[in-house]
Amino acid sequence: MEEIKSLSQFNKLKQNSLLIIDFYATWCGPCKMISPVFEKLAKQHESSTSITFAKCDVDKAKDVAQTCSIAAMPTFQFFKGGNKVDEVKGADVSQLTTKIGYYTAAAAKEGPAQGTKASASTGSTSRPVSLRSLIDIGTSKLLNTSILSNVRNIASPPPAGYAVTSSTGGAQLLIHLSFTQAITPSLIKITNDSSPNSPSRVQVATNVPVRILKTPEGTETNDLSMDSLAKGENTQSFNVYSDEYTNGTTELKLKASKFKAIKSLTIRIDANLSGEATTITKIKDMDIIGIKA
Repeated sequence: MEEIKSLSQFNKLKQNSLLIIDFYATWCGPCKMISPVFEKLAKQHESSTSITFAKCDVDKAKDVAQTCSIAAMPTFQFFKGGNKVDEVKGADVSQLTTKIGYYTAAAAKEGPAQGTKASASTGSTSRPVSLRSLIDIGTSKLLNTSILSNVRNIASPPPAGYAVTSSTGGAQLLIHLSFTQAITPSLIKITNDSSPNSPSRVQVATNVPVRILKTPEGTETNDLSMDSLAKGENTQSFNVYSDEYTNGTTELKLKASKFKAIKSLTIRIDANLSGEATTITKIKDMDIIGIKA
């Protein structure tokens, strides 16, 4: 397990497919209590080329702790491809074990990304990988979704529950995902345990312009609507049937000619497998697979 001692070391490690850091202090009792649990979980993945476990003494690497906004010990933070995606505060063994299990399983499935321990070169990723770490949370938006739905749930799926559900009484919902850099997606993966609520009619558009405004009082508004797909540069439609969900997951394959070097995807779901317009749509997990443009 790596011991992070400098900011430069941290900046290098966080580019890995998955980095999990235990921020601790030698004088912290809860840190000493949970440390063996963290080390045991780390040992299970010591041969992995895509998963890195590390520890950071907040008193010896104050610049790293400050950069990561560490205010309490222990704190465990999760990074994917350079971006923080989750954290656990306190010596919560159950929550830590659950989240480490979730993220390591996902990282093992995705494999090493460009620039990780398995590939020291930099630049564009040459093979399709998850692009969720490139989702711009601040400018991505949802429409017609429940109060518990959040773009963060797509970028960093919760261990339990659903990432996105439509609002009560309707199957339609809209997901606008903007990215921090241009991407070339090849497919959209949708997972849902509850088959009747799974999306069945989906439309995807590229580079839909969304204007975000703020009132003098600080309230944010935008001009996103269910008809916004008409403003996109390219669109593709999908009709998904129940037998296309394998182990709860379906893959929507995007046409290479339409989805190249784009900055945003707008995904509209018009119906689900129930066939009822009033049945809510649920998405447990959504992933965008492709390469950096």
